Amino acid sequence: MLNKLKVLFIGVGSIGKRHLKNIVTVANSCNIDLTIDALRSSFKPLDEDIKEYVSTQYMNYEDISNYDCVFITNPTYMHFDTIKKLKNKAKYFFIEKPLDSKPLSDEELKVFDKKNIYYVACPLRHTKVFKTLQNILKDKKVYCARAICSSYLPNWRKDVDYRKIYSAKKESGGVKVDLIHDFDYLFSLFGLPKKYSLYSNKISNLDIESCDYTSFIGEYNDMYVELHLDYFGRGNKREVEIYTEDDVIIADFVNSKIRVNNVWENLSQERNDYCIDEIKYFLLLINNEVNNINDINYANNILKIIGG
Repeated sequence: MLNKLKVLFIGVGSIGKRHLKNIVTVANSCNIDLTIDALRSSFKPLDEDIKEYVSTQYMNYEDISNYDCVFITNPTYMHFDTIKKLKNKAKYFFIEKPLDSKPLSDEELKVFDKKNIYYVACPLRHTKVFKTLQNILKDKKVYCARAICSSYLPNWRKDVDYRKIYSAKKESGGVKVDLIHDFDYLFSLFGLPKKYSLYSNKISNLDIESCDYTSFIGEYNDMYVELHLDYFGRGNKREVEIYTEDDVIIADFVNSKIRVNNVWENLSQERNDYCIDEIKYFLLLINNEVNNINDINYANNILKIIGG
C-alpha cells in the first residue's frame, strides 16, 4: 500500500481545490505521507483553506520536477497541451473532465505515453445512485432510457458573474461538453450507441457565447437512449428514467435516491462524499489494485460522439 505520495496540481480553482482538500483527507486517513505542489498562472495568494497544504508553487513548466501523480484541473481547452508538457514528469495522471474541449485526432493520441496511466474524472460513476442502478440493471431487459440534466447557469456560483465563468465562453464547448458526465454514465450503463443524433445550440436569452441546449438520441440494437441538457432550467435536475419490461426505474442524482417498483430508496449522499470516493479509487489505481474505468481512448470516444 502507498505510504508516500508526491502530487502536482495544475490549476487550483474551485475543482482543483476540491480535489486537493479531498486527497489530503484521504491521505491522512490512510497514513500516507503527502507532498503537494502546484503550477499556477500567477503568484497571487492561495486561498486560506488550501495554502497550508501547498509546499511549492511554480510559474513555469520548465521548473517542474518529477512527481508520482499529476492532477490536471486547469481549463478544459488547456488539458491536451498540459499533458504534452508533463507526460515525462509522472506516471499517473488525474484529468478533470472532460479530456479536452474537442475530440483528439489519432495523431494527437500518440502523444500519450503508453507507460503512463491516464484517468479521466467520471464522478457520477462513483455515486451510490450509479452503483445501485448498475446492479439493478444487470438482470433487466431495458427498452429505453430518458435522462435530463437541467440547471440555471447564473446560479452555479454564488456572488460570481455567470457571464465571466468558463462555461459561458465559446471555447468551453458549451453544455454538451460541460455536462459530459451525463453522457459518460449513460454510456457506461448501456455502451456506446451504434447510431445517434445530436442537436446543440444557443437558444435562451442567457448572455453567454457557448451553446446552452443539447438534445441527444442514441440507437442500440434493441433500445434507445435520450438525453436533454441545458443551462436555463430554473430548478436543479439530474435524473434518468429507465423503461424495462416490468418497471420504470427512476434514478435521481441530485437527491440521491432511486425508485424501483414504485418504492423510493434514499441513498443519502452529498456531492463531496462521492468526490472523496473518486480520490480513493484513484489511489487504488496508483497502487495497481483496480483497473482504469475511464482511460484516454474511452473518454475520447465520448468526445467523438458529442463533438467539440
